[in-house]
This record gives sequence, structure tokens and C-alpha cells, in this order.
Amino acid sequence: MEVKPQIREWWDAAEHDYDAIAAHGVHSEEERELWTEVITQLLGTDQQLKILDMGTGTGFLALLLAELGYEVTGADWAASKLEKARTKMERTGNFVDFVVEDAENLSFESEQFDAVVSRHLIWTLANPGSAFKEWARVTKPGGKVLTDIPSRHSHPGDHHFGKEIGKELPFYNGADPGEVIGMFEAAGLVNVSVRVFNKMMLVEGEKA
Repeated sequence: MEVKPQIREWWDAAEHDYDAIAAHGVHSEEERELWTEVITQLLGTDQQLKILDMGTGTGFLALLLAELGYEVTGADWAASKLEKARTKMERTGNFVDFVVEDAENLSFESEQFDAVVSRHLIWTLANPGSAFKEWARVTKPGGKVLTDIPSRHSHPGDHHFGKEIGKELPFYNGADPGEVIGMFEAAGLVNVSVRVFNKMMLVEGEKA
């Protein structure tokens, strides 16, 4: 079953208000502070770093990264969400290069970024292993790939896309950290580890 067109159509629906869903939007200073801690701990404060925010949606993480001084590209395959992200950007005074991309098949040349980060993305991917290989490909040697992972049974069976599509998504109802670690390593990443920040779990890997 080829599910990617249906998933893309769902996300790209202009009437779909991503930020209005509590688990998607960022509605507290606490979460901003949490992600600021995550980024500065794991990536440092070198403002020359080029970072790709994969699955940027309406731009929360990309705009936070830009606010911290990084050079940021925000990528998503839903053009309607990127339009909302650009509207937010205009209010900030910071710049993010928002572009349409498929997380599993990126158009960027290899070794373009110092880090690839993603938030609330991998549960939507039909082929997460392929995505991780792409993220590793576009990362510079010594750079990092970071993703948060959904906890097991965190979504009801018909969450967003419905049961039939959900059955085709490996992490639709949560991810086992060990499985994500294995996929990171299969993508060529090294020093892969799990980090826990408050209630958020991330997997971190380094490009050899």
C-alpha cells in the first residue's frame, strides 16, 4: 500500500490547523525552555552552525533555532504549513529558509549541514530507515542527527490518518528506542545514544 500521497495530502490541507492541536503546537514557555536546553546541550552555542529542521511544520523549532543564532533551513513537504511558518517568521526579525522537501528523499547535496534535527516527525514516516540515511547523508562529518521519539501506545489506532494507513507506518503508535538506535546505526551514524530531557526522549547520532 502506497501511503505517502495520502499522508502528504492530509498534512497539506490548508484548513488543517496544526498549531491548534495541543500535542503539536507549542503553548508554553516551559517547552520553549526545554528545547532551548536540548539544542544548546547537544549542539553547543556556535552560531555558525548550519542546521536542518526536518519536518518543520509551522516552524516552531526552526524559528527557535534562528532565535538562538544558528543558520537554519526548515524543511517540510506540506507547503500550506510552510506558508504559516513564513508568516510567523515575518514577526520575529530572524530568517529561516523554509523549503518543500520529502524527509525520505532530500534534494540537498551531501554534507551540507552541521546538524539535522526533527520534532514530532518520525511517527508519520512510511520509511524511517530511508529518512535517517538521507539525514546522515546531508550531515557533515562530525555533525549530529537528533530526533525525538514518540512513546509506545501514545496514539489511538485511528490517529490522524486512520487505521489502514497507520498499519503501514512503523512508528505510528510509538517507537522502541532500541529500534531507532539500530536504524541510526544502519544509516552510518556512530556514538548513537538516547537522551531524556524531562519527559522527552531523543535519539542522538554522529556522522562518522
